[in-house]
Amino acid sequence: MRPPITRSLPDLVQAFFRRHLIGMRGVSPHTLAAYRDAIRRLLLFAAGRRHGAVVQLSLDDLGRDTVLAFLEYLEQQRGNAAVTRNARLAAIHALFRFIAMEDPTALAVCQRVLAIPAKQTPSRSVTCLARADIEHLLSSIDRTSARGRRDVALLQFLYNTGARAQEVIDVRLPAVRFEAPAQVRLLGKGRKERLCPLWPETIALLRAMLTDRGVPLTNDVPLFVNANGHTLTRFGLRHIVHKRVAWATVSRATLAKTRITPHTFRHTTALDLLQAGVDLNVVRSWLGHASIETTHAYIEIDLEMKRAALDACAPPGLTSPAPTWTDPDLSRGWRGCSCRNYVEQTNGTGPRAATALALLHITRRYTEFKLCAAAHNLKPTVHWRGCSLTP
Repeated sequence: MRPPITRSLPDLVQAFFRRHLIGMRGVSPHTLAAYRDAIRRLLLFAAGRRHGAVVQLSLDDLGRDTVLAFLEYLEQQRGNAAVTRNARLAAIHALFRFIAMEDPTALAVCQRVLAIPAKQTPSRSVTCLARADIEHLLSSIDRTSARGRRDVALLQFLYNTGARAQEVIDVRLPAVRFEAPAQVRLLGKGRKERLCPLWPETIALLRAMLTDRGVPLTNDVPLFVNANGHTLTRFGLRHIVHKRVAWATVSRATLAKTRITPHTFRHTTALDLLQAGVDLNVVRSWLGHASIETTHAYIEIDLEMKRAALDACAPPGLTSPAPTWTDPDLSRGWRGCSCRNYVEQTNGTGPRAATALALLHITRRYTEFKLCAAAHNLKPTVHWRGCSLTP
């Protein structure tokens, strides 16, 4: 027989939020709200399953079976994606880890809940815009109105800084330095601050926007506001982006093929920085990534590098000489890296043809390139920064 649980569920939940999340961990209001919503939905679901009130629930009512049914309810009835399901589960796990430390008599219940794994989620490709798309989007905004000048300043700020949506709407006027060197102080995840330089063009647009509002540069007010003068929200920012993209799509139909959100500008900034030859660590600091592994994702989607690799190969069936890789553009942004090249010779079957495959392999430390070339009865030569390798 399971020993009785000594502490009530309301006491444990209250201690989790007040003493653990706020008092000990000092989480941000956004993290607190995410945890609150997840726990609230779980409690409402458990109460409905029990046909009772939330205040009547005990910890036994939140066992493994209830949590699994709740996760299935999120996906099947509420239509939540696996990512959202995993986020809710992470909040539930945090609660039960706290309960296990606070009340050892509930350890068995907590262990069974904590054993619920997160669901595997598909890895989605990152959506970016071409430089021409960004220029067209900005030029399509009518700057003769105050709202148009605000929107173009907002989109330019998104592209210049690569900031997250929440970081943009949290920026206040004192965080912007309008004198040279112009910069903005952003507050990112984990309450980590970073400085991001601003172009003179961005500063000019911000000045024009603030002039329309009649706000002195010394005031402590939000940098971006909505049409009513209130602080812009994430939903308002998304609405502005969608509205401006829809207008620009009329004259540039290719924009309709891409789902553009405020975060798309962040991806575009990262990719443009890498293509301009900016060091990976600088890009990581610019975007506020906690780990450089996150920044690696932008290297893998660099289509220019992939096209250069494709141009170094010949399609099957051609009788042209074996391809020679001499394009140094593949190494843009990798100055100072130690590189290693491999050339392999294979004896395949079939008609006499020269084939080659250039494969860019990015390692965790982004310090090695791997080039594999294969040819039938041919010996291709690979040139890499003055070195010639022939198998």
